[in-house]
Amino acid sequence: MGSPVASETYDNAYANDNSLATSGTKRGLAAYNTSSDTWTYLEDNDSNAGAFASGIGYSLKRASTTGAVSFIGTINTADVTPSVVAAGNGFNLVSNPYTSYINSGAFLTENTANLVSETIWLWDPISENYQTKVTLDAFALAPGQGFFVKASGASVNFLESNQASGTDTFQKSSSTRPEIKLMITNGSLNRFAKLYYLDNATTGFDNGCDGATFTGGVNSFDIYTNLLENNQGESYQLQALPYKDLESMIIPLGLITSAIEEITFTADVMNLPPDIKVFLEDRLQNTFTRLDQENTKYEVTLAETNGAGRFFIHTTQSVLSVSSDALLTSISVYKLDNSKIRIAGLSQGETTVKLFNILGKQVVNTSFSTNGVNDISLPKLARGVYIVNVNTETGQLNKKIIIE
Repeated sequence: MGSPVASETYDNAYANDNSLATSGTKRGLAAYNTSSDTWTYLEDNDSNAGAFASGIGYSLKRASTTGAVSFIGTINTADVTPSVVAAGNGFNLVSNPYTSYINSGAFLTENTANLVSETIWLWDPISENYQTKVTLDAFALAPGQGFFVKASGASVNFLESNQASGTDTFQKSSSTRPEIKLMITNGSLNRFAKLYYLDNATTGFDNGCDGATFTGGVNSFDIYTNLLENNQGESYQLQALPYKDLESMIIPLGLITSAIEEITFTADVMNLPPDIKVFLEDRLQNTFTRLDQENTKYEVTLAETNGAGRFFIHTTQSVLSVSSDALLTSISVYKLDNSKIRIAGLSQGETTVKLFNILGKQVVNTSFSTNGVNDISLPKLARGVYIVNVNTETGQLNKKIIIE
């Protein structure tokens, strides 16, 4: 959260007055460091005491689960423009600087030129994870509500004119659009990724509709999807897809797990046509599990995992059968860096990968037995366009990459 008034200060006395938590010499108040994705906590000797900056967010933790934190100062009645940093991951913790609600969609639209995408991330204490919100899912940001943005410029704008009366609608929705909410649990933690279908969406990135997962901190358990077009390995908690292509798309799922554990998949399916079925494909086990029926689930034991290429979502009217063309289409090839490419979505079997420069000269030739995802090391290559030829037991495809 942040201060909804100007001129409030913090020190050890402030921490005592508001019953903030204590851990050694550190108190339960911290500023976020964008360049290193770390937190700097208030010290009990007041060596880093200071003032709450309007529009900047902080992490606060009380010593008990009940009680209040007070802010005393001058109400902000003009526009507030806090400075942000685009270094590192570009994640900045900001906050609503007003004593009234503001609309998150209006904030994002106003700041589209200042942000990498029209996306905010809010901490959810129930799931102990950050939830992604985009312009399409506008809601009321409460007074002092803190949230992350990913900056591309030097400041963001909170407009006084965006203030509004109302109540917090966080995590509430009355949407009638077709949606699939995919959920996983390991018995103690719960995570989700959401797909929704719009007439004007594309299979690539749609700013204000697609929302990436929060990567400004460590997350050892998560589920996400990849884009179907121009996939660069980015992880999305929210992805909008074209409604007209509902039955022709295969959506790759990615998982993060930190140990050998049993994972359970379930789904909430809302407002899809009644004849559409939703299947989870496990390409490693060669299984398809229908998730749109009541009380259906898929359980699997996974070792430590970080990536996509094994699990996929299918939406179809008929009993599922996947053609070799569809299997090839769902394979993604993208560059991790100039020395490595990743190939995800491969079916079990032998695969050969060749890399050619723009003149047709072969510079890589490697074969392997796949388990869904494989990383290919590259020699030192000149800058330019290269063609990746992937030859599998179901067919072959070519993808373009750029070495910079």
